[in-house]
Amino acid sequence: MAPVQQSVRGTQRVRTIVHALAAALLLLSPADFRLSSALGPGNTAAPRIPRPASRTTSPEIQSADHLRVIGTHFVKPDGSRFQWRGITAFRLVEFVADAREAEADAYLKWAASKKLTVVRVLVMADMLFKLSPADGVRSLPTLLEIASRHGLYVEVVALADTAHIEIDIPAHVRAVGEICDRFGNALLEIANEPVHPTQTRALHDPAYLQQLARMLPKGLPVSLGSVGENDGYGAGDYLTWHAPRGPDQVRALAQGAALIRQFNKPVISDEPIGAADAAIPGRRDNSPDRFRAAARATRRAGMGATFHYEGGLQAKLPSKIELTCLNAWLGGLR
Repeated sequence: MAPVQQSVRGTQRVRTIVHALAAALLLLSPADFRLSSALGPGNTAAPRIPRPASRTTSPEIQSADHLRVIGTHFVKPDGSRFQWRGITAFRLVEFVADAREAEADAYLKWAASKKLTVVRVLVMADMLFKLSPADGVRSLPTLLEIASRHGLYVEVVALADTAHIEIDIPAHVRAVGEICDRFGNALLEIANEPVHPTQTRALHDPAYLQQLARMLPKGLPVSLGSVGENDGYGAGDYLTWHAPRGPDQVRALAQGAALIRQFNKPVISDEPIGAADAAIPGRRDNSPDRFRAAARATRRAGMGATFHYEGGLQAKLPSKIELTCLNAWLGGLR
């Protein structure tokens, strides 16, 4: 073939490739142009979130029978209404990662004996304790299995302390979501307090968490994160809400009724003022009477309720005072 003909045909092939690439770029959403690098300390770029643009079940993963959302309530697979009586137990996955399964089992056995129905756990942490995302993902299935044996549901928090831990956020959330999808006793909260200073700035944009939610399997109940900071965090299947921790918890918790009317989906009071041996204004309380009143206010508002307490940050069994507050709280939920 003559050199001129080769040059012309080569040019045509290049033009064809360029045109095809241009057409493909037109199909990409703005989110597809975000940086794909992992977020580390000081990095504020949002990592690229892979398609699909809607929640689908991975062909490799078959969904278990999860709780379903009907209106403003959760419903169990048998059709009965689920009563959310939760407790903070952040460190349980770390127990499994640290070969302390017996301690995790003992805590869950105790929680079931108190007629609690949900434990809230972290699968990564840096501030309260150390749990790498890899160890959290590796240990989560075992924790879910143990909880299932005790008849307990687990609210799994995928992202915590992301301002301090280098992580590929989309890959991590997808991995956690696929594990939760295999266990009928799992629910997923994508991020704990997304706008907290311990979270990377990408999570301060609710649109980013909405994109993360869209890549998760269908059928898995998903909350984006505490809705108090921005209504955009209410776009999940259910809402988690950290009520203001002022001196009047009854009045603060009564605001939950308005959230239910606004979003028309279940609202969980996940981290109200917590119990502790000593009261700390705006953070901890040690009055059983006030916890009983707060529980009644939570129930009147129509919300699910999680008992928050100082020992729960480390998944410790409650102290004598914390237990007294828990018993009063449980009594207020009846």
